Amino acid sequence: MIPLLEFARVLRPGGTLLLGYFDGAEGEPFDHAVVRAYRWPTRELSAVLEDAGFDVIETHRRTERGHRDVGAILCERAR
Repeated sequence: MIPLLEFARVLRPGGTLLLGYFDGAEGEPFDHAVVRAYRWPTRELSAVLEDAGFDVIETHRRTERGHRDVGAILCERAR
C-alpha cells in the first residue's frame, strides 16, 4: 500500500497511473524469475487503489493458455 500512497502523493490531481499486475487469488505468492511475486484479484486491487486516492477508469485482463494471467488498471489521481 505504501508505494501506492507515494504514487498518489507525487501525481497531480487528474494525473494517471497505469498499473500492471498478475491476476489471481488474493496475495497468492509464486516464484518469479527475479523475486517472489504475488497475484491479485482485480476487484481487490481496485479497492486498494481507491483507498490510496485513485479513481479506477478501466481494467483489462489477458489470459493465454500456458502463460500467467495478467491485468492492467488505468486510474486517475482523485481531485
